[in-house]
Amino acid sequence: MEKEIIQWGQSNIEVKLTITPDEFKKLEEKAIKELWKDIEVPGYRPGKAPIEDIKKRINTEYLQWAIYEQAINDALKEAVKEYQLIWEIYDINNEKKWDNIVISFKVDKYPAVEVKNENYKSIEPALPDETVKEEDIERAVKWLQAQFAEYNDVEKVDTEKTYTKLELEYLNDKGEKVGDGKVFLAKEDYAEFPILKESFEGKKVWDSVEFDYSDKLPTLLQYFKKDKDKLNIAKVKATITEIKESKLPEVNLDNIEKWFGKRYEKIEEFYEEIKNTLQVEKRRAELNKFVEDLSNKIKDSFEVVIPKTLVDQEIKQRLETLKQRYGGADNFEKMLKSMKPEEVKKFYEDLTAAAKESIKNFLILMKYAEVNKLLDKIDFKKDLDLEEKLLSLFKKEDKKSK
Repeated sequence: MEKEIIQWGQSNIEVKLTITPDEFKKLEEKAIKELWKDIEVPGYRPGKAPIEDIKKRINTEYLQWAIYEQAINDALKEAVKEYQLIWEIYDINNEKKWDNIVISFKVDKYPAVEVKNENYKSIEPALPDETVKEEDIERAVKWLQAQFAEYNDVEKVDTEKTYTKLELEYLNDKGEKVGDGKVFLAKEDYAEFPILKESFEGKKVWDSVEFDYSDKLPTLLQYFKKDKDKLNIAKVKATITEIKESKLPEVNLDNIEKWFGKRYEKIEEFYEEIKNTLQVEKRRAELNKFVEDLSNKIKDSFEVVIPKTLVDQEIKQRLETLKQRYGGADNFEKMLKSMKPEEVKKFYEDLTAAAKESIKNFLILMKYAEVNKLLDKIDFKKDLDLEEKLLSLFKKEDKKSK
């Protein structure tokens, strides 16, 4: 089987295979033997029926692709010895040339990261600040209290204390309802949007406030932003349907046991556990921030071409994550359908750009680890070990300077 390899850029090759009639026959026999064991023929045990009977039961097109697959796999096994290939092919084509069949396909190589300059040797990334402060612990305790708080109805809105539920009606320039929604307002929302504080302070249940629908409207109320012109939305009417005030529970040993099913001997033990939990979370966040800063500072020292295969894999993974976030593929599709064509196009362009950037940063970090003789020391199965090892480079430098 004649094989021609064409180099396309740094990370992509095209393979062309020319298969003669005799070679095609051998590949056909090999493919049929692979399919033999899975095809049932009455009167014969699996894998025991005559080949001619098996051939009659195999779809011609299916057999043809099984033959091509055999040829491609044989070629890839040889090519892998010469190139570091990502075992995923694309752009498969076939054509008849005289009595021969020519199959072509593309495959990507694992990208080589090249060092452009040695500026990476003198960079100084911001080192993590892993200190858990008293206010961090207090904030975490307040958050826990809020999860178990009692919410009682009150008569009037107090923008410093109460939670307000609004039913929203979107009206066109004729005063006709063209859409609806709901929103909850808390102290933080009133602080962020003074117009909401002014509009609802002291209001009661079933009181309503109308706002002109414009870009100056608080984002919380901007439902149907994409369809504003199509629906001809002129105003939004916000009606208060609930006003609640929270009563935070006391943090004591009995309540803690009730919340978490665990008995502490002293309240200090509970606070110590919160501190330890925050310490783990903060270390993770700070390490990620450190690596992001490091990536930004070293990337101009390296160059890499990202192959299509890796980008496609990353996009696929990101899309799966988005589908889960939207509650399933159907909801995700509804979201896309609600967007304009140019918005969908930009969405996929941004997704592709983010995928490429993510892969590029990772590959450059790997090269950076390699030139610093760290690769053999990193346990990629251990959470954050890459980040820890990269940080160790600068901790050593810090110690030397002292």
